Amino acid sequence: MSKYLWCEDSKSGYQFWRAIFGELFPDVVVETKGSNTGLWRAAHASLSDKDQYYIVMDSAVDNPDVLREMKRLTTEVSEKDNVRMIRLHSFEYALLSFRLLEQWVFAEEDNLKDSRQDLLKSRELFVSCVSSMTDGASLQAFREAFDSYENKNSEQIAAKLLYEITRNTGFETNKTKLGECFVNTCCDWGERQDDDICGLDADRISSAEKAKLLVEHSVIKEALKGVGL
Repeated sequence: MSKYLWCEDSKSGYQFWRAIFGELFPDVVVETKGSNTGLWRAAHASLSDKDQYYIVMDSAVDNPDVLREMKRLTTEVSEKDNVRMIRLHSFEYALLSFRLLEQWVFAEEDNLKDSRQDLLKSRELFVSCVSSMTDGASLQAFREAFDSYENKNSEQIAAKLLYEITRNTGFETNKTKLGECFVNTCCDWGERQDDDICGLDADRISSAEKAKLLVEHSVIKEALKGVGL
């Protein structure tokens, strides 16, 4: 029996899941289906009863398009015992929920950290909002408190916050590219300069250890536990 993880993201999200599963679940083949519609099409046409499938798809409750696709996909696989849906808001939110994020990205005495205190406070509030979001009221309160996020849904807010917190570091992550330092052994960042110092500079760790910590100290742990991983 073969095992597969299917995701809809073909860029930074795919890079993230491929790195995490490559370290922790090397027997699972990670594949991108390119879009939410691509996930549904694959589930509709390509599932084998002999194999095991894990499907991860963004599930932000304030995005009607995502919820519609999630409902369609869930209906498609609801009677298939060999398919498990990994429930996560988004991979960006998973990284924002990572309790060691600030400790990894910033050295203790770091001017960059000082200049981003407002962003770090916004991150703390946003993670709290999403974790308790059932009717969207808490997220609306967040938008009202921070004008720059007023017209964005929670997926867009997560991506923007993660980028702004990590930009100009080895952890810089956007929709196209995952920050190398989230998943590579320290210090294998190809563009590292002599004065680039992060919170891991004194205690450099391996890619395998990073994967374990990213899962253990974020919402990913419960999401994977929910599908038996």
